[in-house]
Amino acid sequence: MSFFSSWMKAIFIIVLLFPLHSETSFSRPNTVQRIGPDCDVFKDRLNLCTRERNPICATNCRTYSNPCVFCSAKIESGGKFDFLHYREC
Repeated sequence: MSFFSSWMKAIFIIVLLFPLHSETSFSRPNTVQRIGPDCDVFKDRLNLCTRERNPICATNCRTYSNPCVFCSAKIESGGKFDFLHYREC
């Protein structure tokens, strides 16, 4: 009886720990993309941006709502800041 009880405890612990292990081992790493948007695309249409949400963090510690808004502000400032990463600052 105690043999059965110890095996049940071991199986119970393994069943409880497996979801924790599987979620962390099979998930993608949280990497940040370091290649910024191509601002040449937006030179002809400064400040004519859509309202889509694709946040960009710049080296001036501001979050811009999408690549168009980021590039418009960067071009108007004369390149005083640069791309840092996608996502909010």
